Amino acid sequence: MTSAQQPHAQQGRSDEREQDGGLGTAALALGLVAAGTGLTAALWSGMDGLGWAALALGLIGLVVGFIGSRRAFHDPQRSGGMSLGGFVLSLVGLVVGAWIVVPGLLGIGTFGEGLTLDECMAQAQGQQEERMCASQHVDEYRARFGDPGTG
Repeated sequence: MTSAQQPHAQQGRSDEREQDGGLGTAALALGLVAAGTGLTAALWSGMDGLGWAALALGLIGLVVGFIGSRRAFHDPQRSGGMSLGGFVLSLVGLVVGAWIVVPGLLGIGTFGEGLTLDECMAQAQGQQEERMCASQHVDEYRARFGDPGTG
């Protein structure tokens, strides 16, 4: 039993374009995970940790995707489709992660809306939520506790 040999010219050739050295695969994987993590955090409240993960993975994927896309742009033998796709998905993950994380950092979230200062502070679970209460009731907070900037 002999197996038919492929012609020598077609044995080593899988595609006319070179692969991108793994940058496209890494960028696409990072972008998929960043976008998925960010969208999961956006759909379920209380998942701020996933917002941070989406932000970090999105930033790393953005850099890797940019480098892979630039290499493909300057070398016509490279395929940059996966790098570009990873770049775009990483950008989505980065934006969604920032959309989740930044309001909490600035104390401008929606926690405590429609509550009095006492009710808001009683429900606050941590400094971040206490800052949100203070920012929503600035005048009352300053009258009771003084100006936090002069302390």
